Amino acid sequence: MIAVSFTITTVYLSGLWAGLLRRAKSSRRLRRTPLALCLILNFGLLAFLKYNSYLMPSLGLLLIPGISFYTFQAAGYLIDVYKGKVEADRNPFKIALFLSFFPLLVQGPISRHNEISGDLCSGHGWDWERSRKGMQRIIWGYFMKLIIADHAAPIVSTILADYSSFGGAIIVFGMLMFSIQIYADFAGGINIAIGIAEIVGVKLPENFRQPFFAISLADFWRRWHITLGAWLKDYLFFPLAISTPLAKLGRLSRKLFGARAGKIFPASLATFCVYIVVGVWHGSGMHLFFFGFMNGLIISSTLFAEPWLEKLRKKTGISGNRPGFGRAFAIVRTFALLGILRYFVAAGSLRDALRMIRHTVFSPRFAELMNGQLLQLGIDGVGLIILCAGTAALLVCDYITERGVDCGEMLNSAHPAIQFSLLMAAFLSIVLFSFYSDNAVSANFIYAGV
Repeated sequence: MIAVSFTITTVYLSGLWAGLLRRAKSSRRLRRTPLALCLILNFGLLAFLKYNSYLMPSLGLLLIPGISFYTFQAAGYLIDVYKGKVEADRNPFKIALFLSFFPLLVQGPISRHNEISGDLCSGHGWDWERSRKGMQRIIWGYFMKLIIADHAAPIVSTILADYSSFGGAIIVFGMLMFSIQIYADFAGGINIAIGIAEIVGVKLPENFRQPFFAISLADFWRRWHITLGAWLKDYLFFPLAISTPLAKLGRLSRKLFGARAGKIFPASLATFCVYIVVGVWHGSGMHLFFFGFMNGLIISSTLFAEPWLEKLRKKTGISGNRPGFGRAFAIVRTFALLGILRYFVAAGSLRDALRMIRHTVFSPRFAELMNGQLLQLGIDGVGLIILCAGTAALLVCDYITERGVDCGEMLNSAHPAIQFSLLMAAFLSIVLFSFYSDNAVSANFIYAGV
C-alpha cells in the first residue's frame, strides 16, 4: 500500500501543479517539469520493484500486484492534464479512488480518467438489470479462469518444468495449452473486474475482442489487451512518430528513397519501439525483450512489405479480409506465428526458449501424442475432457461475437428458464470441476504480477 499511496500523492500534487502552470500560461518547458518529475519517480519505482528480482527479497520487499496497471493509468491521467484534455482533480480522494478502484487494481483494464471518473464519483443505487448483467460477466469470468485456465495450468507447468524429456509434439501441445491458459486467465480476470464494476455502477472499458480470430499479428494486438494498446498508441506511438528526430528521419528517407519510405520509416520505427516496451512490460529477462523485439520486427517489416503482400493476395486470391478459405488461412497462420512467439513468454529464459524451439524442430516424436503421454501431464482423462469442453464453449462464444451477435444480449433475450439453466450449469461446473476436482490447479492470475 505504500507504493500505491506514493503514486496517489505524487500524481495528485503534480496534477495540481501542472494545472496551475497551464492556467498561468507558463512556457511549455516549465509545464513539463511536474509531468517529467512525477513520471520519473513513478516509473522509476515501477522499474525498481518489477525488475530487481534479486535485490527485493533481501530487502524484504514483494512485488505489488498490478503495479504496472495503476502506474500506466496514473501516467495517462497526468499526461492528459498536461495536454489540457482533462482538468486536474482538486479532490485527493477522487484521485485515490480513480487509481485504487478495487476491481481493476490487480490486472486492469487500464482506464482513462475521463472514461470512468464520472461513474466513480456519482451516487448509484441498486439496479436489478445492472446487477444481473454484472453477475453474468462474473460467472463467465470464473468459468474461464477455473474451468479453462486452471485445468490447462498443470499441463503447461509439467511440460515447461522438464521440456527436454518430451518430444517436440508434446511441447507444441504445451504451447497450445499455454495460449489457451493465458487468454482464459487474463480475459477471465478482466470479465470478473468488469462484472463487479458494473454491479456498483461503473463501466470499465473492454480489454479483449476475440483475439484467436485475428488475421494478422497487428490485428491480434488490436484485439488483445486493448487498453494497453490504446495507451501505448496515444502516449508513446504518436509522440514518437511526430517527434523531431523521427520527422528528420522521414524527410531524409523521402529524399533518398521516395515519398512512401519517408512516410513509413517514422511510423515503422515508432511501432518497433512500442513493441519493445510491450516486451519489457511483461517482465524482466532477455526472453521477454526478445518477444517484444520479434513482434516489433515482424509488424514493422509488414509495413514495408505491404505493396508486395497486396500483389501476392491478388495473385493467389487469398486474403484475410475475405470470408471463407482466405480468412481461415489467415487466422491459422496468425495463431501459428503467435504460438512460436509464445515460446519466449512461457520459457524461463531466452536459452530455454531457443532450446525448446530446437527440440520442437529436431525431435518431434509424434508418437507421444498417441501413446498415452497426454494423460501423464498432471491431468487425467476427465480433466482433459473438461478442459476441451470449456475451451470449445469459449471459442463458440467468441465465434458468435465475431459474427456480430452479443452473447450477453442473446442470453438476456432468451426465455428466463433457459437463462437460469445456462447460468446454473456454468455455476455448478465451476463448483464441481474446480473446487472439488484434483485436475484443476488453483493459481493466481498470471498478469497480477505484471
